[in-house]
Amino acid sequence: MSNLYIIQDYIISEGDTMKILLVDLWRIIKYKGGAEKVFFDMANTMSRRGHNVTALGLQDAEGKPSFYVDSKVRFVNAGIGLKVKKNFFQKVKSLFLSNDAKVKYSEAIYDKLKGNRLAPVINSGDFDIIISFSVEATRILINTLHVKKPIITMFHFAPQVILNGISENTIEALNKCACIQVLLPSYVDVVKKYVDVKVVCIPNIVPQYQFNEVVPDNTIINIARIDRQLKRQLLLIDAFNKIKVKYPDWQVEFWGNTDFDKKYYNECLKAVKDNQLTERVHFCGTTDNVLEKYQKAKIFVFPSLHEGFGLALTEAMSAGLPAIGYKNCVGTNELIINGKTGILCDDGVDSLALALDELMSDAELRKKMGKAAKEEMKQYAPDKIWNMWEELMNKFVS
Repeated sequence: MSNLYIIQDYIISEGDTMKILLVDLWRIIKYKGGAEKVFFDMANTMSRRGHNVTALGLQDAEGKPSFYVDSKVRFVNAGIGLKVKKNFFQKVKSLFLSNDAKVKYSEAIYDKLKGNRLAPVINSGDFDIIISFSVEATRILINTLHVKKPIITMFHFAPQVILNGISENTIEALNKCACIQVLLPSYVDVVKKYVDVKVVCIPNIVPQYQFNEVVPDNTIINIARIDRQLKRQLLLIDAFNKIKVKYPDWQVEFWGNTDFDKKYYNECLKAVKDNQLTERVHFCGTTDNVLEKYQKAKIFVFPSLHEGFGLALTEAMSAGLPAIGYKNCVGTNELIINGKTGILCDDGVDSLALALDELMSDAELRKKMGKAAKEEMKQYAPDKIWNMWEELMNKFVS
């Protein structure tokens, strides 16, 4: 019988301790994105639960991660000095290849380059299980490095986005991994159309905020990187502009990274200036205290084109904010219950303006929806989600 010991309110069996490797090829240094937050949350939590955790990144940037890393987590950034741009020979050769051949050619070059950086860490530890944070990482681990340990591939975005135009090499690798994790139940069937492998649904965690009530400002808030293709903040600016005269004491705050798409950020600033909104629409940069920002606001707006499982959206709902999103936004239209926890409107500016008007004019409706939103988010409490992850990993390890 194995000994038991307690770590931060979790009861862990000594015999069940796992050696876990997390692999993230995205930006983990000086950048705060949703996937990166999940990466470090998982590393820290599994370490606190008594497991031996290595968090492996591959970014050509020196420095520490923007998110906290537990002292017991072995963090390695193997990407410093890694250059992945095509050289002249590669560019010339690509001119004579078909689209499919170009993809295979590029994958062969870059996967080997990245694989050489990942290999020393992967070979240095006898890991029980590997959590891959992207299909690219899975392809490198399986096809290039020929890893035999069970690999769980995480889908942080809507599967439709990830799998659209995916290469044969990647599909081959996905079919060899232990399973694929998706964020919402509807995503399971989408993935199964492409691969013949186990698919499980484990949502992201949502903090369960407990706080004293404060008097919020007449503020509409959006938290996301400034991004033309996905986050689409300009839609909110234009919608607010349509009703600004009716609500002279309301304002809009955008919180998030402004360096991701500087051209779009400048377009947003120009729209603010051209519509005389400089005193009412504010780009505030990043914050380490999102709860404080939610508490000071009355409405959360999420005009994204698509999402996997919007962390900012669910955190805002957990803080008791009614939310507005688009009906056709995958990942938003399953989290907002139209008419109960917020409003789902048709894509575009006019429909968004009407939704804003409905909530801005009715304090009781905001309070009712906000309370329902907070209650709805309880199903994603951290302990519940991490227990699901631990159970899944134990299943493949045992």
